[in-house]
Amino acid sequence: MLDMILLDTEKLPHQQALDLQCMLGKYGRLTCYETTGVAQVIDRCIDKQIIIVNKNILCLEHFYGLPSLKYVIVIATGYDNVDVAAAKECGVAVSNVPDYSTLTVAQHAIALLLELTNQVGYVGQIVKQGKWHSAGHKHTELAGLTMGVFGFGNIAKQVVKIAQALGMKVLVCSRDGSDAVYSTDLKVQFVDKDDIFRHSDVISLHCPINESTKNLINKKSLEIMKPNCLLINTARGGLVNEDDLYEALANKQIKAAALDVVNCEPILPSNPLLTLNNCIFSPHNAWISKNSLEKWLNIIEYNLVGYIHNDLVNLI
Repeated sequence: MLDMILLDTEKLPHQQALDLQCMLGKYGRLTCYETTGVAQVIDRCIDKQIIIVNKNILCLEHFYGLPSLKYVIVIATGYDNVDVAAAKECGVAVSNVPDYSTLTVAQHAIALLLELTNQVGYVGQIVKQGKWHSAGHKHTELAGLTMGVFGFGNIAKQVVKIAQALGMKVLVCSRDGSDAVYSTDLKVQFVDKDDIFRHSDVISLHCPINESTKNLINKKSLEIMKPNCLLINTARGGLVNEDDLYEALANKQIKAAALDVVNCEPILPSNPLLTLNNCIFSPHNAWISKNSLEKWLNIIEYNLVGYIHNDLVNLI
């Protein structure tokens, strides 16, 4: 019988956490925690064969301190919270859950963009206040504008397709900031990060967080951007230096931003970005839809069944 531990359900929707526990319980003995501190990992996992983890950190000392551990399933697409090199060194396989939310996240990125340009939610409230002719908002037409996309994974490609359907031109910059060219049938231009900052009317972030992308949006890059630039982040909060973004938005250096992710989640009430009218938020829910959650659970089960049959899938 498999001996498994689920380290952190805190950031999962309640029903999905229950569904996940029910599914995992079919395959063996499951211990489940809402949260697990970094210092608690070894004590809680010492005899476990499989760790299922969402956002909890698994680092070098954990892998060296868990001789029974054979397999880790990261129940997300991003896996920057797991030291994959250390896991490999210790003979522990790691899988993630790729592509389950591609369409949903891309749709949400565009929804955030449209809220910035059309402000449907805002003007709807104005109408409810009895103001019909004096809402005063002018839309920004996207056709003919340039969208800059960081990264060129599946979500980024889907965003490109929607942007082009709206009549936008698209620039793409690789996750390392170079003008590397990818093989694709999409009509995009590959540029380096200075050019994407300089020439984009909209910038949408779709890259992982690592040493080369941390604080990608910072004082220097914001200074290069157009004054009318709109920033969309549905990837990782750490891609943006929030202090620098606040200054740029407060001083109208760029026009507006829409963030689904921030550096500290849930967002702190003291975060100064909350005070700005030209910065809007969603609560890291870009990935959540009925379809994406069904795919998510199915892929996790597929990973686990692959382990059971010694046919590992979705390895990273």
